[in-house]
Amino acid sequence: MTIHRRVCTWSVCLAGCILVLALINLSTGTMAIGLPALFQIISGHGAATDTLVLFNFRLPRIILALVVGWALALAGNVLQTITNNPMADPSLLGINNGAGLAVMLLIISAGTNASLTFSLPIVALLGAWLSTALIFLLANQPQRGISSKRLLLVGVALSGCFSALMVLMTLKLSPDNYQFVMNWLAGSLWGTDWAYIGWALPWLVAGSIILLIQLPVLDAFTLGTTTAQTLGLNLKHQQLGLISVAAMLAGVSVAISGGISFIGLITPNLARRIVGSRQRYQLPLAGLLGSTLLLAADTLGKLITTTTELPAGVLVALIGAPYFIYLLVRG
Repeated sequence: MTIHRRVCTWSVCLAGCILVLALINLSTGTMAIGLPALFQIISGHGAATDTLVLFNFRLPRIILALVVGWALALAGNVLQTITNNPMADPSLLGINNGAGLAVMLLIISAGTNASLTFSLPIVALLGAWLSTALIFLLANQPQRGISSKRLLLVGVALSGCFSALMVLMTLKLSPDNYQFVMNWLAGSLWGTDWAYIGWALPWLVAGSIILLIQLPVLDAFTLGTTTAQTLGLNLKHQQLGLISVAAMLAGVSVAISGGISFIGLITPNLARRIVGSRQRYQLPLAGLLGSTLLLAADTLGKLITTTTELPAGVLVALIGAPYFIYLLVRG
C-alpha cells in the first residue's frame, strides 16, 4: 500500500471513529439522551431541555476535545521533529506546567470569576512562552547548541519544579477555587463554554496554518542539522519560530482544557510508525490521532462510572506513562 493510500485509509477510519465517539459522547452523561432523541434534536424537533443540554454543554465539550487533542499533537510533533527526540512533549518539557503555574498565580490573585474567560487563556499563553524560553535557554550550550538529551532532562526538572510550586499554591486557595483548580489540573476539559472555544479557536487555527506552511522546514529538520544547514536554513531562527508556535498551541490548550499530558508524546510516534517521517503526512495524521485519542478518553471517562466522570487527562496519562517508559527502555 502506498503512503498516500495509507494516509487516506487512516484518515477515513479516524474520521469514522470520531463520528461514533461523538454520538456516544452526546448521548451519555448525567442526563441520558437516546439516539432517537438525539436525531430529533438535530432535525429541530427535540425537547427543549435536551436541546439546551446538547448545544450548551455536550457539543462544546466535544469540539473542545477535538481541537485540544489536535493542537497538543501538533505541538508534540513539532518539538520531536526539531529536537530529533521522540520523547519530546509539551508536558514532559515543562511547557504545560509553565502555563499551569501562570494560571495558578492568576487564580490566587483574582479568583475564579467571569473575567477568566478572557484573562486565563492570555496568562496561560504567556506562561507557556516564558517557560519554553527558560527551558531552551538552560538547555542551550554555547559551543554545542541544544542537545536533545539535555533538553529532556532540563524540561523534566523544570516541569517537576513548576508542579511542586503549583501544589504549594493550592494551600492558599479557598475551597471553591481549590475544587476548580483540582479539576483543571486533572485535565477535565473544564472550559466547555462557547466563549472559551471562540477565544481559543483563532489561536489554534493560526498555529496550525503556520505549521502547514512550514512543512518544508520541518522536513529539513528530519534530515539532520547538517543537511538542513546545507539547504540554507537559519536553524536558530527557524527553531525559535517553530518552538514559539508549539508553545502557543500547548499554552492555549492547557488554558481551556487543563493539565492533559502525553497526547503530544504518543500521537507523533504513532503517526511516524504509520506513514514515516515526511511531514506532509505525519503532521495531519498526528493531529487526527490526537483528536481521536482525547475524545475517546473523555467518552470513556463518562462511561466508566455513572456517579461521576473521570477526567480525560487521567485516562490519557494511564496510557501515556507506560508508553513513555517503553520509549526510555527502547533507548
